[in-house]
Amino acid sequence: MKYLLLLLLFPSLIFAQQVNPVLSPEYSRLIHGDTTANASLPEKRCQELTVKRLYPLNTPLRKISVKNNELVMRAAYPKKLLLAGEYTTGIAFKTVNRLPALQTAYAQGRSIRGALAWQGSETNEMFSYGPLMSQLEYNGQAYPYDVNGKLVPSGTGNGHHPAGYTNSIFRTGAMFSQGFNLKTTLLVNDVPLHEFGIRLGHATEKNIIRYNSNNTKSLEATAGTRIKWLHISGKYNYQEDQFSNTNRAGFLNRVYQQSLLTPASFDNGQGYTLNNGQRSYAQAADNPNFLLRNNGHYYRTYAHQGSLQLERNAWRKMKYKILQSYSRKSENSNEDIKPGTAAFPEGLPLQREKDDRLYQLNGEATRDFDYYLPDVRTRATANYELTDTRSDIRYQPVYDESYRYQRTTQELNLQSLSSYRHWNWPEINLGLGNKIYVSNTAGKSYYLLPDISLAVDYKLPNGSWSIRARSAYSRNATELLINRPLSYVNLLRFSVRDAGSYIQVQEVAGYDHLLPVLQEEWTSSLQLYRNSLLSFTASVFRRNTKQDLFPVEAEGQLVLRNMASHYNEGIDLELKFFEDNLRKKTVATSHALSFFAYRNKVTSVNNPYNHTPIAGFSDVHTALIEGQPLGVIVGSAWQRDAAGNQVIGPDGFPLVAKDPAIIGNPIPDFVMKLHNSMQWKRFSLQADLEWKHGGDRWNGTQAALDYYGRSQQSANGRNITGYVFQGVQTDGRPNNIPVDFYNPEKDISKNRWVRYGVSGVAEDYIERADRLRLNTVKLSYHWLFRRIVQKLTLSAYVNNILLWSPYKGTDPDQLLFDQANSTGLDFFNLPAVKTYGFNASIQF
Repeated sequence: MKYLLLLLLFPSLIFAQQVNPVLSPEYSRLIHGDTTANASLPEKRCQELTVKRLYPLNTPLRKISVKNNELVMRAAYPKKLLLAGEYTTGIAFKTVNRLPALQTAYAQGRSIRGALAWQGSETNEMFSYGPLMSQLEYNGQAYPYDVNGKLVPSGTGNGHHPAGYTNSIFRTGAMFSQGFNLKTTLLVNDVPLHEFGIRLGHATEKNIIRYNSNNTKSLEATAGTRIKWLHISGKYNYQEDQFSNTNRAGFLNRVYQQSLLTPASFDNGQGYTLNNGQRSYAQAADNPNFLLRNNGHYYRTYAHQGSLQLERNAWRKMKYKILQSYSRKSENSNEDIKPGTAAFPEGLPLQREKDDRLYQLNGEATRDFDYYLPDVRTRATANYELTDTRSDIRYQPVYDESYRYQRTTQELNLQSLSSYRHWNWPEINLGLGNKIYVSNTAGKSYYLLPDISLAVDYKLPNGSWSIRARSAYSRNATELLINRPLSYVNLLRFSVRDAGSYIQVQEVAGYDHLLPVLQEEWTSSLQLYRNSLLSFTASVFRRNTKQDLFPVEAEGQLVLRNMASHYNEGIDLELKFFEDNLRKKTVATSHALSFFAYRNKVTSVNNPYNHTPIAGFSDVHTALIEGQPLGVIVGSAWQRDAAGNQVIGPDGFPLVAKDPAIIGNPIPDFVMKLHNSMQWKRFSLQADLEWKHGGDRWNGTQAALDYYGRSQQSANGRNITGYVFQGVQTDGRPNNIPVDFYNPEKDISKNRWVRYGVSGVAEDYIERADRLRLNTVKLSYHWLFRRIVQKLTLSAYVNNILLWSPYKGTDPDQLLFDQANSTGLDFFNLPAVKTYGFNASIQF
């Protein structure tokens, strides 16, 4: 009851004043005989209360209480629950883009006793230097390698000529994906108080390579709440990937290689087993279907990540943020090699397990300082990060090898950003900072890693144009990630001829007691822009890298060494134009044209590591060479005299130099990109074009196809006779010896291509990798609604539509066995794909 009275009297209590009673003698006389006059009266008839918090007028109240002479009021804030989400789905179809040109005219075989003869699989013939298939026909008799029988000269069989088999391992791939995103927010007085979100994803893919499929599942859950000035948020991520085969050791490249090398007269599709063994065109070759079918392969990854963040973001006070996260990723793969495989007749059981764990603790504090000068402000930031990384790798059962790596790093970053702003003066921003890097695996800790930046913004007097200039210098210390395996360098132990025996079963011995990689970077940019309609930006940079780390073999182990210093410098130009006419209901467009070019050079290499291979094969690779660009291509080359002329041998064919040489530079001269977008009413259209000029590639695929007689180039050239190579003979006289590229009277080892081996003369297969690519064309249309469904968007797109390049292989941007540092090398690199897709999105 007392609280009810208090509520009724609350307005008067707030504005009440203390009133002293008026007592007169006459009044006292009149009440003297009253019995109640003897009762004790309180000195004060009203209790003085302090209002703890006074809300604006007309604010609804949820609760009123009195405690310790304080009037406590609780406002009844309005609550609102917001619910938003999106469902997306898409389907895409993928086809192979471009493939090397193969010949389908000549059969498996070689010259025998001066005549071209077909050689069947039982002869283990590897070459396709046999007769024209138009001059052959089937005999129709039982033959275990072909249901049509053996091939015999025309007129001696059943009259059915071979049409030539394609033996492609590719098909039209398809991918279906869908995702669901839901986010809920509880607003109290229009302030987000509680948040929760969930995101689900699933994708299934039928790969362009037969008998291959991929499956991906993902889950993300987020939650957050505010307790006064503190914001608490958490996140959990889960992702699961499953592949039919892993390409970690170039397994799919090997399958692709065997499909291309299969003679046109042999059909891999008629079966891949024979008499409890493999059915292939030769004992030293594999049937791609044998490698792909029933191989027991799988690749599975399971990744979990959880994080918790506490953040204070109070106005005019110190702001701080503390983030903790823990993630774990497990990889399991079966990479067994089946018994009967050409390079491993007995087979090879091989399973690989990898477990990565990462813990991070990050703390950041920020404080703004305002000076007596109203135009000057400073923001100081301190950031501390503790990282603990652990990675375990195990191979079994034949190679019972285990590798365990652990690293703990601590980084402290102190930064201050001061700004000066005045009404008609340039805006100046000065950044000063320093970093500290400490690691248990580093041979040295760094306490002085400065970071300096200066930026000036000025609006020109005409009022529409502005100019922005920025320059920055930073110094950083980094280490190679221990959870990123370097086992790909095992390939350097194998020559091109022995690439079929390549497996990855050895990792680097460790990451301890190595100097961190030091990077000094300077950047400078100048931007001129007009409102949001036009902008031009020019940037230059230079990055000096010292004590860089590379893996190398030492005493049968793979070890890391601080080998070299190098720099990378370049220029980046970008022009953007925007035309917004949507208010006028006309077409709105935007365009962006960029130009990028860079150069690098190895400035020094520690002894004895000059000319160290960094990726590729033992006889053709990219290398680390002092005074040369990083990653130049090294391989066999033609023998030349002092004037640079090719030296021709006594048989009329060019001679090969004894020592390998630098034969190419994969770095392009420049890269230009053009992005265009257009919007009209509810339609939007965008297209991306890219032009890369320059850069070299070693086309090892072409060399192998020439060697085995499967390339169209070898088909076109095998009938060339009386050809004279330009150059000089060993005695210095101009060469005048005519040769035949493929003379049936001579052994096959003497022809134009076989004489130089599987990889050929590497210099002869260096090609320009210029390319013009139409990357993406996308068309979208959307509808807007005012009900539960807010927006519906439909879009269709095509990726990698057009590719023009003088390069004779597949896409020149593809990597060797998907390996790092292998740019410039092509040995049966998998082709790129062209994608046709359709997406739908519903927002509610």
